[in-house]
Amino acid sequence: MAKTEKTRDPEAVKVGRRVRLARQGRQMTLEQLAEAAETSVQFLSQVEKGEQNMTTIKFGKLAKALRVSSDYLLYGKEGLKDMTALAAEFLGEMNPIERDLLARVVLGLQGVLEAIRPEGEK
Repeated sequence: MAKTEKTRDPEAVKVGRRVRLARQGRQMTLEQLAEAAETSVQFLSQVEKGEQNMTTIKFGKLAKALRVSSDYLLYGKEGLKDMTALAAEFLGEMNPIERDLLARVVLGLQGVLEAIRPEGEK
């Protein structure tokens, strides 16, 4: 009897591709992501190949571990509301020294942007 190849859902393939891109963008190994998302390397490998679907619980843990929104994983886009929520969560996890450092960087960047802004523009 010939072995039949499992047909992959095109949407699962797209989600898997976005998971891989997010993981690589965070410079994470499959092992590091598996630990952060409380799952196995084998499962994540299958997800990235579009061979495995996820429960909503695993999906949520994976999005959180990757620090991306569910909209990004599902549809490939980040909504402004989602980005704001992710930024707020990120800031909430920082210690006071890190928050102060980030505030100084943002204020410095604001100064640079104001210095290069053409006259008359707001």
